[in-house]
Amino acid sequence: MVELDNFFFQINSWSFTKHRVWNRCQRQYYFEYIAPYVKSTPVVNPEKIRWLKNFTSKFVVQGQLIHDIIDKQIQLHCENKPMDLVEAMNAFSKKVSLYKNICGETFTEYHNGEKIPGSFYAALDENGKTCLQTFFGKWQDYRSRACLRHEEFDHFSIGDVGVTVKVDFVGRMPDDTLVLTDWKTGRDDDEYETELQMAAYVLWAKQYYKLSADEISTELVFLKTGATKPYRFFEEQVCEVQEMIPREFVTMNASYEYGDFPATPSQRECLSCKFAEVCPETAVVRK
Repeated sequence: MVELDNFFFQINSWSFTKHRVWNRCQRQYYFEYIAPYVKSTPVVNPEKIRWLKNFTSKFVVQGQLIHDIIDKQIQLHCENKPMDLVEAMNAFSKKVSLYKNICGETFTEYHNGEKIPGSFYAALDENGKTCLQTFFGKWQDYRSRACLRHEEFDHFSIGDVGVTVKVDFVGRMPDDTLVLTDWKTGRDDDEYETELQMAAYVLWAKQYYKLSADEISTELVFLKTGATKPYRFFEEQVCEVQEMIPREFVTMNASYEYGDFPATPSQRECLSCKFAEVCPETAVVRK
């Protein structure tokens, strides 16, 4: 019987991020969310797991940097201070340069043996600036919205199941409609967009703001192209997600035994997995 640190049970909740990891590779899910808290005969030393968690995939870094810079610009707006595109782009380039100066040593792919070419950083800088230019170009449409929250972790419950969300921007339109916005820095295709994520946001907003589903709108804004995809949910749709989340959470927590979390190895996914080093079934071939 696996013994877990009590802190695990205090923070254990469902999130869309966990949902994606769970459906991509349950072994990765185990290492990411369970292994750091194992107290009795761990398969891998929890300290090793916690150290590996410091790495970040090169495919995730751009989104993180852009979201951080956008968040700071939105905060300026909320404080009635001028937003600054030039400053935002300079800040982004500086952050990219920092990664380049250390040869991407904090990238998961680098740790797993991939060489990061200089062209990657050039593309990262160019794509990031494109996203920032798009954001500033579209922000004019958001000035009339009251800024209620942005980039804050929020928690709510569905019965006994805790749920964690982080909405990029919560705005209230002049007609009092609530709009939940998610900035996307990747491609605007089905691989990167999902109704489940937005429906979870609506469930949170219903509880937090005491609103019905028809008083809440959601949208994905794709910063590489400027495309916007709106979502409106009926109560029936939201109820389906409200029932699905606890079911999935029960499945995720049916066992904490390492052997009950099978690996789904593939070269591309394993190369971007921070736990490839300790996974015996990894598809990464080390030279």
